[in-house]
Amino acid sequence: MTSVPLAEPPSYEDVRAARERLAGLIPPTPVLPWTRLGERLDCRILLKCEQFQPTGAFKIRGATNALLSLSEEERRRGVVTHSSGNHGAALAYAGRRLGVSVTVALPEGSSPAKIRLLEEEGARIVPCAPTQEAREATLARLVATEGLVAIPPYDDRRVIAGQGTACDEFLDQAPDLDTLLVPMGGGGLIAGSALALRARRPQARLLGVEPAGAADTRESLMTGNRLTRHQPETIADGLRALVGVLPFAIIRRAVDGVLTVTDEETITALRLFVRETHAVIEPSSATVVAALLALPEKERRGRTIGLLLSGGNVEPRALAGWLAREEEPRADQRLR
Repeated sequence: MTSVPLAEPPSYEDVRAARERLAGLIPPTPVLPWTRLGERLDCRILLKCEQFQPTGAFKIRGATNALLSLSEEERRRGVVTHSSGNHGAALAYAGRRLGVSVTVALPEGSSPAKIRLLEEEGARIVPCAPTQEAREATLARLVATEGLVAIPPYDDRRVIAGQGTACDEFLDQAPDLDTLLVPMGGGGLIAGSALALRARRPQARLLGVEPAGAADTRESLMTGNRLTRHQPETIADGLRALVGVLPFAIIRRAVDGVLTVTDEETITALRLFVRETHAVIEPSSATVVAALLALPEKERRGRTIGLLLSGGNVEPRALAGWLAREEEPRADQRLR
């Protein structure tokens, strides 16, 4: 099921056009080395810190690009999306600055931190059941009954092109990347990253990372057919979405592999990241750290490995609980 008509997937030219459109509106994010872990793993680790975006996640790129691509008549009608938080908050942030009203179909059980973001940015929230079918059905109903313009969180060429600007910017800052690890939910970020990476550094390896409890993309690639139903079970709330039609078309041809990590591995990676970098990321971002720790030595040694950190919108109480848990074995002991 899809809630809006689908166009052809975007191209790298669309990513470049999005960068020009976003120039001066979306700040570049820093790339920081993780020296301590790199020394232990015998590789160079670079962190693309999208958690420092105004709404705490990369989603601001695709949301702003989509709104800037609308006609004046479409802007007057207002827009609607479905989102577990980050895309909705980004769309509301951009909408408030561009004078566009934003409605969000929000799954029940979404992160309180992300709900607060939506409310602070002035989004109208319409609750829905926490399933892909309910999200898309609610969006479709609002389009049909209220005349709103749909901007899905990932199955939209404007959104994918905007998300691709994160990787395109990363390559300006680190043109020698050998491997790039990207979190995967609906697939917009890795699809956009694939467009940029294949155009500018085709020899680099691109790996998507999914929670083991929400590994629909990996299963879709194994069977050759995109799953249309799945029930995700993971703490990485930003990665619970079903991979989109347009992202999957790009992933099939341009991504080298998909890795899965358990929630326990993600929590261990999150603790390690906070302890060593003194920064905060959400579990969705921590999946790529977990995947890096699990990479075979031959795939790490001597290489420059980029981690695209998707966001940092995490509930403080949940983060405190994860940080306080015992580590068995401790991550630094495992790496000796």
